[in-house]
Amino acid sequence: MRERRRVVAWSSTGLVLAFVVAVAGCGSSGQARAEVARQHTASEAPDDVVRTYLDAIQHGDEDSAAQVSTPGFAAQDRWQHGDDPGLEDVDVSSTVVPYDTTWSPEELKAYEQVVSVQVTFTVTDPGQGFSAGEPSGWGYVLVRHDDQEPWLIAEAGDG
Repeated sequence: MRERRRVVAWSSTGLVLAFVVAVAGCGSSGQARAEVARQHTASEAPDDVVRTYLDAIQHGDEDSAAQVSTPGFAAQDRWQHGDDPGLEDVDVSSTVVPYDTTWSPEELKAYEQVVSVQVTFTVTDPGQGFSAGEPSGWGYVLVRHDDQEPWLIAEAGDG
């Protein structure tokens, strides 16, 4: 029988991290990360969603990455389909910027709220438009229809 652990957290980031720690000993780590991704809520900040996604990518957990992505992004994202970039030195900016959809596809324009989060990282696997061992700037576009919905990653490469 599994032991239930009680976790008290004071922020959405802390709650997600505390949940990961509490669940880590309760089975497969992939299952734990997938559960964290499914639990993300409307109150989770866009930069936290990006951190959840990048953590999933770094651990080869494509299911968790898909949980925080729009279906369209999940379907075409090479990183969610086994193309491991070997990310290191990941730094997600806490600055969230409104994203101008003027030149965007109609699918992106359909969302009421669209923001961008910038990231820097180093890749160990060259290719995919990155040089191995050199810091790269990258960005993610996140969307939702209203404040009651969680943020989802809709595009990558903004930056």
